[in-house]
Amino acid sequence: MSALERHCRWLLRAYPAWYRRDRAGEMLDTLLEASPPGRRWPSVRDARALITGGLRVRGWTWLLSMLWVAAGAVINGYLFYATTPNYISADIIGTGIIGFAAGDAAVQIAAVLASVAWLALPLPVLIAGLIRLRAWRRGNWLRAAAWTAAWIAGTALLLLAHALANSAENEVSWGELPICAAWLLLGAVMTWILATPARRRELPAETVTGR
Repeated sequence: MSALERHCRWLLRAYPAWYRRDRAGEMLDTLLEASPPGRRWPSVRDARALITGGLRVRGWTWLLSMLWVAAGAVINGYLFYATTPNYISADIIGTGIIGFAAGDAAVQIAAVLASVAWLALPLPVLIAGLIRLRAWRRGNWLRAAAWTAAWIAGTALLLLAHALANSAENEVSWGELPICAAWLLLGAVMTWILATPARRRELPAETVTGR
């Protein structure tokens, strides 16, 4: 396997597994044929097309859920950061939105943006996932239940992180680190739950026609 083929295969992981099973070989052959001899990496244009195409096939439900997961991981990371000795006096507003008392401006802004995103996304993520899975059909009830359980787990993770940070009492709250790992695992689980072939009308036009 050439370096170019190996790198193209990695980029193809932007597409869900069900799509790669059907189209990966065809797409890889097209990329290799269009690349000049001796090239080790796909062009920026090809890389961008693969990534954006993969995101389009995965759909808005997956994008929303990954944004929600990323926001939760950032919040947990900030709660850990805020309990380190230099920032032990971090302000956590009673509403649950992290305040501006700890860290550099970039860290503060990232934490607040993540908090706003996390507060805005839970209900859209739950509803979008149930619609994407067509939860009203009997055969999809198990996946719909798994999606709901994953959504509840995300809420529980954030509440647990806040509880650990508030109980640290001038000590570093190490509990946020495994919770961050749990958020990453949750993202993988939600990706797996959504890993079902989309209906034909849900695919981008060029995916359906092969253009």
